[in-house]
Amino acid sequence: MSTLHQLLLVVGLFGVPVILLVVAHRIKRRPPRRQRAFWGGVIGHLVAVALAMYASLSPAIGWLPTDTTRGLLGVWSLIALPIVGSILGAIRSPEP
Repeated sequence: MSTLHQLLLVVGLFGVPVILLVVAHRIKRRPPRRQRAFWGGVIGHLVAVALAMYASLSPAIGWLPTDTTRGLLGVWSLIALPIVGSILGAIRSPEP
């Protein structure tokens, strides 16, 4: 695992929840679009954590050194899925 992947793993595990915690401050007073974006980010992060747990707990004998699936599930999903969830939540929000 390269240094970039290690940094992304730490940011995905600790940075994204901190960002969501900061955004959650006074979430009820925010416009509906921001509320939906927040909840989309939370749901995206929960799905990403489940995928990362699956990737880390699956038997190592099934993984090859050249296999990129484990890296996508374990590292990149922790960054990408909260962003995708926030975008989808903001797009699907009703107009006031």
